[in-house]
Amino acid sequence: MLQRLRWMPRARWKRWLLVLALIGVSVFLGLVTLVFTAVMLWRNPKTQAWVMLTAMRHDSHQPGQVPPFPRLSTQERSILLSQTAQVEGPDDVFRATNVWDVQLKFTSNQWVELGPKSVAPVLPFLKPDGSVILRNPNASRNGLAGVFGLDFPWSAADLTFGDSYISNVGARFKGNGTFVNSQKTYKRPFKVQLNKNHKEKRLGGVKILNLHNLTSDSSCVSDALAYEFFREAGVPAPRTAFARVRLSIQGRFDDRLLGLYVMVENPDAEWSRTQFGVEGIALFKPVTYELFADMGEDWKTYEPIYDPKTKVTTEDTSRLIALAKLTSHAFDAEFARQIDQFVDVDEFARFLACEVILSNYDGFLSNGQNFLVYLDPHTRRFGFVPWDLDQCWGEFGFVGTMRQREQASLWHPWVGQNRFLERMLKVPAVRTAYRRELERIRNDFFVPERLSGRLATITQLVRPFIAEESGQRLSRFEREVAAEGHNSPEHAPANAGARGFNLNHFFVARAASVSAQLEGKSEGAVLAWSSRR
Repeated sequence: MLQRLRWMPRARWKRWLLVLALIGVSVFLGLVTLVFTAVMLWRNPKTQAWVMLTAMRHDSHQPGQVPPFPRLSTQERSILLSQTAQVEGPDDVFRATNVWDVQLKFTSNQWVELGPKSVAPVLPFLKPDGSVILRNPNASRNGLAGVFGLDFPWSAADLTFGDSYISNVGARFKGNGTFVNSQKTYKRPFKVQLNKNHKEKRLGGVKILNLHNLTSDSSCVSDALAYEFFREAGVPAPRTAFARVRLSIQGRFDDRLLGLYVMVENPDAEWSRTQFGVEGIALFKPVTYELFADMGEDWKTYEPIYDPKTKVTTEDTSRLIALAKLTSHAFDAEFARQIDQFVDVDEFARFLACEVILSNYDGFLSNGQNFLVYLDPHTRRFGFVPWDLDQCWGEFGFVGTMRQREQASLWHPWVGQNRFLERMLKVPAVRTAYRRELERIRNDFFVPERLSGRLATITQLVRPFIAEESGQRLSRFEREVAAEGHNSPEHAPANAGARGFNLNHFFVARAASVSAQLEGKSEGAVLAWSSRR
């Protein structure tokens, strides 16, 4: 043993110095190994996703600071609607000029029961082309939140809507990106079902309130303006109203301000009956990048993807499967000959023209969500309904650049592969109807002066409630709705819409591009998923 240690210095201080040097080298090598391992793990998409989801789940259960106290002046409070005695039907609830005073009250247990509940996420959640996986078989709902491992169970609350008090309503969180963006705050999106625990409860015939929290929409008016645009153009679409929402949680705080929400009419059997004037409308809410792809004969394979929102019959589901087979397998001539038996061509052309002119890339044109498909029980033809329009008007920053979204192609408007749209626009009758609708909507409705006037009216209505929420929120709002403004340059980051988007600028730029393309002076821009996600 002593022979082996002859290399050690004889002086004690030299031995201690050598030992310290060896320890230092060992620690350094250990740190290098640790850093190298961490870097290699971080480069793994699954590791990145796990870290992000872990932080997200923590934030979802630990919101930030307590919301502020309400602080409207007497004059501003007079704008709020509180009288519900005259509410006789949905028409009285859903008006773009309405700002309802709404309060949700939760006991401590009810708030905890909202969750969100954690389920196994999908890792990684990004595809190689930059698109996002949007379905998680472990979650009860389709969409991004479910993919991230967040599930929204039902709880209960007491609701004050204007001067009406309704106890023990059903309540849960809702949304996908809007929920994810609200992780560190109490300003969550809510779905409130008035009749969940008491079947007879309604408010002017309305039984479900969708309270969208506007976290993804700095203008706060995109939804209301866009749904109105679709309806005026002749597309069946939900109605909206605004709500100033307050929140109380037993043991945490009482009557604190969440701020301005947009309240969107719920597309369901009652809405369908009112909208189309017939019973038996089958309503589906697809989430798929491959709309009407053939997946066999068993409806159970299709059901989680097409997510029926009304009762559907075997005849309804067989009709959808038949359209999937036609789309997937028919030769072009056969597809062109039969498609008008399955799809209302005029309705489809009208819906598509609105989607394209509004550059609505958070949905039908790109990620296969945020729209509904209905089947008319008499004609047995399918039509389309828009949903979740807070990122239209060219503001969805994950597709192309701002400049490209202003110039988006009319004749190749989809992102990536979209077999259904590709086939539809090859059919001469569809293409003719689509062009006719583009020209009509551009000339009659997508008129910058007209849109700017409507925008000014709505912004005047909601400005006091945005100012009440926060000065920062008001500043972003003013920038987006300013009468004169400029959008972010082409090289701006993908999320530049939050900092440099202006609606009036988009109206002018998009109108000019649509006209130029219809006149054959421009081909427009074919968009792709942004690499700067």
